[in-house]
Amino acid sequence: MNLLRLWQITDQQNYKDKADKTLAAFGPRLEQRPEAMPYMMSALDFSLAKHRQIVIAGVPGAPDTRALLRLVWQRYMPNRVLLLADGSDGQKQLARWLPLLANVTRKQGRATAYICENYVCNLPTADPPTVARLLDGSVVTGK
Repeated sequence: MNLLRLWQITDQQNYKDKADKTLAAFGPRLEQRPEAMPYMMSALDFSLAKHRQIVIAGVPGAPDTRALLRLVWQRYMPNRVLLLADGSDGQKQLARWLPLLANVTRKQGRATAYICENYVCNLPTADPPTVARLLDGSVVTGK
C-alpha cells in the first residue's frame, strides 16, 4: 500500500511497478485465503480503483484549512490520497515529482480544495458546500 501511495503522490511509475510485482507474488495466496491478508487485499483494491487526489492548499492549523480537511475525513474514500499544500519546501519537493502541485495555492486568501481524479482536477474552490458536493460526486468538471 505504501508503494501505491508513493506512486500516487509522486507519479513515479517505478513505485507502481514494484507494488504490482508484490501483488503478483502474493497472488496465489490472495486467491486461496484472501481473509489471511486483509491489508494486501486493500492494496489490490487501491491498485485497481480510480484514484482520487485531494489537495488542500492552506495554512496548517487554520480554521478554514481544518474545515476543508474535516470534509474529507468525514467521508469514506479508501482509494484517495490527501495532501496539504502549505507552500513550504515539502510542497516544492513534491512538485518536482508531481507538477500539478506547483501551482496549488490558496485562492483569495482562503484555504482551497483541489479535487482530482487520475490527476485531472476540478476547478479549485474554497466554498465548503461545493467541496462537499465534489467529494460526494465523481464527475470532473474542469482542469
